[in-house]
Amino acid sequence: MSKPEPTPKGPAAPTAELGVLNFADPRRRLLLAGAYPAIDGAFAEFQGRVRCPGVAYGVVVDGQLLHVGGIGVAIPGRGAGVGPDTVFRIASMTKSITAACLLMLRDEGKLGLDDRVDAYIPELAGQLPTSDSAPLTLRQLLTMSAGLVEDDPWADRQLAMPADAFSRLLRRGVPFSHPPATSFEYSNLGYAILGRVLATVAGVPAEEFATARLFRPLGMPDTVWEVADVPQERRAHGYRLVDQEWQEESPLPGGAFAPMGGLWTTIRDFSRYLALHLAAWPARDDPDPGPLRRSSAREMQQASRLRPAKLGGSQALAGYGFGLTASEDPRFGRIVAHSGGLPGFGSHVQWLPDHGVGVIGFANLTYAPVQQAVDKAFQALLASGGLVPRAAEPAPALVAAREAVLRLYQSWDAEAATALAADNLFLDRSAELRRQDLSQLRATHGPCRHADPLRPAGALRGGWRMHCARGAIDVDLWLSPTTPALVQVLKLTTAAPEMGLAGA
Repeated sequence: MSKPEPTPKGPAAPTAELGVLNFADPRRRLLLAGAYPAIDGAFAEFQGRVRCPGVAYGVVVDGQLLHVGGIGVAIPGRGAGVGPDTVFRIASMTKSITAACLLMLRDEGKLGLDDRVDAYIPELAGQLPTSDSAPLTLRQLLTMSAGLVEDDPWADRQLAMPADAFSRLLRRGVPFSHPPATSFEYSNLGYAILGRVLATVAGVPAEEFATARLFRPLGMPDTVWEVADVPQERRAHGYRLVDQEWQEESPLPGGAFAPMGGLWTTIRDFSRYLALHLAAWPARDDPDPGPLRRSSAREMQQASRLRPAKLGGSQALAGYGFGLTASEDPRFGRIVAHSGGLPGFGSHVQWLPDHGVGVIGFANLTYAPVQQAVDKAFQALLASGGLVPRAAEPAPALVAAREAVLRLYQSWDAEAATALAADNLFLDRSAELRRQDLSQLRATHGPCRHADPLRPAGALRGGWRMHCARGAIDVDLWLSPTTPALVQVLKLTTAAPEMGLAGA
């Protein structure tokens, strides 16, 4: 069952209002809504194929939870369906929460990301794989570049480890798979260590800090750390498949490893945290209410450490940020995501910062690969025609330079051209040769009837197409990194003929 979702009640979820204004098509949300039936079908197919007892999901657009769905049950045989208010464990999706809390402390001047870890965790003093290894830092732990061994099977069973047992584990020595700062390797232990750092600096347990400083301000009342705090009538029980039968998993209590994967939450609550990250884009001058600075949320979403690419994948670049994966895709552009998996649960969140759209999915089956359904949801959103990136905002200098270039094409003015040019422009190609270039283009194409809108590639770069009496001209324009910003690159080239129906 699925339905459109009204704006959530309670504290206002963060929104990127300026970003909404920068989407050119006023039909965007209506077009995106056309994908919702296909998204429902993708999650229904996933639930049946993977044999999850239940799957809940939501689509967030511009900070609002606009579509939700739930398929299956929280407890097989008891008839309670799942939905946006069912509480699931989200496992490693917890990591970005821990990272966000550390950045809040960094922004308050209480720690630095390049601080040595042993300054906060004395048990780790002197522990390095070689005498010439760089010191272990908080940034390396955040970005999975600390050199610790990948540990999913082991760490998933350590959630309940008491604090004193964790201290003993660290004192006995932590072996390294690689020297710090040399390669990517996914470490849950690293985020447990970060949780200890967070508690040390904040003076309260990491879980208490996250609840008070992040969940409450965002209006996330159903996001908790202990299963005992989940209303039993709303908790999704976790299961694994054994001989094609569901076998219930006992919920693991929290402990020293909770900051790496212990959180319980709902689609509705987590949509508010996702809204915080979407609202970080674009950078702008309006008030920054927090609880996490927009600049810090954007910092979390960068590929700080490259990850090995999967052969055959479409991603051109993939990396790890702070508790989040970050990649570039030729179809979707910038992608931010993270999965979670524990005995009894699987989860995935994915969003497109430049499009203002995210999808969340939770399932109550051990290591359920929810990303498969989320990926299909984004394919449906792309097919809707409404998944378009936010238009970049050109600087006034770029707009003015475009108008000056249009005038120069119609009638060359040496004085105006000189006033427009950066130091390099006429050294790279003389003013006289550029005048001849424009004269030749005018002779070939004639006067230009109109020009397409500027397509900014940033505040200081962009292009457009000029439609002339005989064909069209493409223009590429870059401004210099100076004040005033002047033209450093100007290219006008004959556009390839557009294929009409007759040429198709």
